[in-house]
Amino acid sequence: MSRTPLLHRSRPQGQPPTGWQDTTADSPASAVLARRDQDIHGAAMAIQAWWRGQLVRRTLEVATRSACLIQTWWHCVITHRREEQRLRALAEYVRQEKASVLLQAYARMWQARVRYQRCREAARTIQTHWRRRGKQQHGGTEDGVDLSIEIVLG
Repeated sequence: MSRTPLLHRSRPQGQPPTGWQDTTADSPASAVLARRDQDIHGAAMAIQAWWRGQLVRRTLEVATRSACLIQTWWHCVITHRREEQRLRALAEYVRQEKASVLLQAYARMWQARVRYQRCREAARTIQTHWRRRGKQQHGGTEDGVDLSIEIVLG
């Protein structure tokens, strides 16, 4: 005789378990009970497998969300670094451009000054020669003042 549990219930102490029946291996009731045990065992395994699947899915969802957060953060970091690098390159370009413009301005100013000094020197030379020529033609004095003093006594 074997005892097969029908249901798992709590029972008072000292009393035989309810739902237990004396069965023999050859009786039709034992086959039904064995089949019922298999069904209960299969259902329990199905519930456990479903629950483990739920836990795995939750774990994978958390891992996926975490990976997405990390990827988003890293993308922001990389974008920020690229923007800083771009701004540094732009600032360096502007600095070099301003320096080259300043050098060009100084070079042009120096060239203009040299041209002005040459023109001024040429004008001075022309004026000097013109004044000498004028004095020579009109019989003037060297300092340009023509004084004729006549003294009359009388």
